[in-house]
Amino acid sequence: MMKTTCKNIISLLSVVVLVMPMAVSAAESTTTRAEELRAQQTERAAEMEKKRTERAAEREAKRTEKMEENQGKRLEAFCSRFTEQASKITTAMTERKGGLKERKETRNDTMEQDRDNRDATLQDKRSETDGRRSEMYAKLEEKADTDAKKEAVADFQETVEKAVETRRAAVNEALKTFRKGVDATIALRKDDMESNAAKFESAVETALEKAKSDCESGANQETVRSNFRSALEAARTSLKSDRSAADKVGTQVKALAETRRIAVKKALETFKETVQSAKATLKEAFGEKGDA
Repeated sequence: MMKTTCKNIISLLSVVVLVMPMAVSAAESTTTRAEELRAQQTERAAEMEKKRTERAAEREAKRTEKMEENQGKRLEAFCSRFTEQASKITTAMTERKGGLKERKETRNDTMEQDRDNRDATLQDKRSETDGRRSEMYAKLEEKADTDAKKEAVADFQETVEKAVETRRAAVNEALKTFRKGVDATIALRKDDMESNAAKFESAVETALEKAKSDCESGANQETVRSNFRSALEAARTSLKSDRSAADKVGTQVKALAETRRIAVKKALETFKETVQSAKATLKEAFGEKGDA
């Protein structure tokens, strides 16, 4: 009995010994398969991720390309519009310059015409007073019934006529000085204005060329526009400052007019004094106390 039991145990152990390698082999096979599946899954996941990344990169590249293309078209359109605007600005400056020149010529013509009219009016008044003096001299000669009185009238006439010539020469010189000063002031102002205008035009042209160059180089249109506006504003500010600093024609003309007024007033006062003295001498010769 005991023998039989031992044999059974030995047989069982033999079976176990035989089965265990098979079980271990099966377990190892299962583990290897699982690892292979995981490796395959990982590889597929990596491949899928790679494809997703590539597709995303491709989409991003296309989007960037499209954006750049659209930006290029916008920049091209902006530069085209800007070129048209620049042309309009240049044309406007040219027309404005022509208009200013025409207005200046018109003002000069008007000023010359005004001077001619004033000279004609002055000459008419002088001719009128010449006639009145001639009538006065004739009446005095009629009243002169002695040689002494006739000589006194002749002396009076000579004195008055010399005084008239002196007064007119002084007035003419005052007018000449005044007009010469006005012409010089206007010429200087004109030079200043032309210089300021040329400086402004140069600044605008420089700003336009810079903006065109930036456009051609593909600069951001907002930057191009901002820089151009800043340059124009600086040019306008400089022009305004230059105009403010320039001497004003009106102020100088007023000073010249005051100088003329004083000179004319002095000439008239001297004339009146001379005539009053001559009248007093004539009255004495005529033995009269009233006006001659």
